[in-house]
Amino acid sequence: MFKAGFCYVFGPDDLETALPRLAALGYDGVEFWDDLLTEVDRRRGINYLADLLRHSGLSCAQICPYFDFVDGPESWEKSIQVGERYLRWAITLGRPLIRVFTGKLWGESIVGSANATEEQWDAAIRGIQHLCDLAAPHGVRLALECHRGSLMDQSDSTLRLLQGVNRLNLGVNLQVPLEGEASWYSLERLGRYTVHVHAHNWVVRSGRIELTFLADGELNYPRFLRRLMGFGFDGYVSIEHPDHGGRHDPWETAEVEGRYLTALKRELACQVSTPCCG
Repeated sequence: MFKAGFCYVFGPDDLETALPRLAALGYDGVEFWDDLLTEVDRRRGINYLADLLRHSGLSCAQICPYFDFVDGPESWEKSIQVGERYLRWAITLGRPLIRVFTGKLWGESIVGSANATEEQWDAAIRGIQHLCDLAAPHGVRLALECHRGSLMDQSDSTLRLLQGVNRLNLGVNLQVPLEGEASWYSLERLGRYTVHVHAHNWVVRSGRIELTFLADGELNYPRFLRRLMGFGFDGYVSIEHPDHGGRHDPWETAEVEGRYLTALKRELACQVSTPCCG
């Protein structure tokens, strides 16, 4: 069965109250991004966060650095140093996934799969191999996040990177929709490699995608997760961007999606158990 996760968007000063509140809403784990982790480490040390998680009953689902393997030797070496630091943090935090990007996500110099040179592909593969090899003895896995502005902007390019790196402790953080792809196509191509999901749903208004609650968007989430579980998925379905572009308060989203994911876990468990729960 999948686990319910939440991408932490509150401040470091809120951790002591926010983590127990998220646990009470039904979440199994929390995902942390670089700005929060760096600030916590500067102020109190990562052991402080590990203690808060333990007392709240939550796990750390994923930690999210930013790597840049494709913009030359200097950024490549810096990315390795970032990876080494994140590996130390991962060990302290209970061995969550470490999220992987390949380069800058925004701006004029982004390197996607369509414009990457063979040298950039090779640099990304070598960098990720190096991090996987550092992490493997510690039981830590890495996850390629599917995202525009990276080499993982399409299913085929993600598969190319997975196959090029060729490490057992590398999987996919699936975030649909991918560029120019139907979500169901992406799922069929990447489902068997998926170890984490950044959960979004959306509606299209006036030609623009607007994020919304999982139950209210165009993607049939029960069907999507049922199919993903058919590939053996048992990782985190992690609620990302809970403010929906400023349309909802993050705590409102946390409450709505906590209830939804709890009910969905029960529904999907009923469909694979006999007799069904009442």
